[in-house]
Amino acid sequence: MGFTMSTRHAILGVLMQGPAHGYRIKKIFSPFVSKDGLNDGQLYPLLTHLEGQKLVRKETVRQEKSPNKNLYHITDRGREEFLRWLTGDEDETDPVKYDFFMQYSFLMKCTFFEHLSPHERIAKLRRQIETANGKIREYGRMREEMKERGLNSHKLRIVDFGVAVQRLKVQWASELLEAETRALARKRVSRGRSKTNRPGAATAKYRSLGRGSNRPAKKG
Repeated sequence: MGFTMSTRHAILGVLMQGPAHGYRIKKIFSPFVSKDGLNDGQLYPLLTHLEGQKLVRKETVRQEKSPNKNLYHITDRGREEFLRWLTGDEDETDPVKYDFFMQYSFLMKCTFFEHLSPHERIAKLRRQIETANGKIREYGRMREEMKERGLNSHKLRIVDFGVAVQRLKVQWASELLEAETRALARKRVSRGRSKTNRPGAATAKYRSLGRGSNRPAKKG
């Protein structure tokens, strides 16, 4: 099916809160799936798959002036499966050894930074900092909305974790940016010195000064 176990169980988790239409499931779940969200081509085959496993039940709600809607309920078997997953250790550890590397795709590009100029590296780091700061502001607004809606503290703590991750990215990128900026400054100083100290540079300077000192003084 191409769906991870966590995706399946997250859908069951949404239905644990009560029956829901496909549109509502997608609205709740989409921000946590991918950049483009969860589309109908992913959601409905998954719901059909869960229905086939007797984990969810579909109810057709007839409407007079609108097309019929399907309302999805979690079954007793689905509830048992969800609680088995929730109390167990499944999906709590990433099988990838360096999972942090896979979760922050910018690190892959950073691995090959030597192929960029210092100015290009600095520009990319500044954009990373700007993006992370934008997410911190966005998560802050989301947390306030969640708090106003009376959501439990565990959900708020999840947002806090997201903020902490973005702050760590800002700190890490800022330190790297500072190092890149210092290295570029040292390179500029070094280039200036090499121009001054290149063979013949000092001799030409003294010759110029000598010619100036041997000129007859202007009569007043």
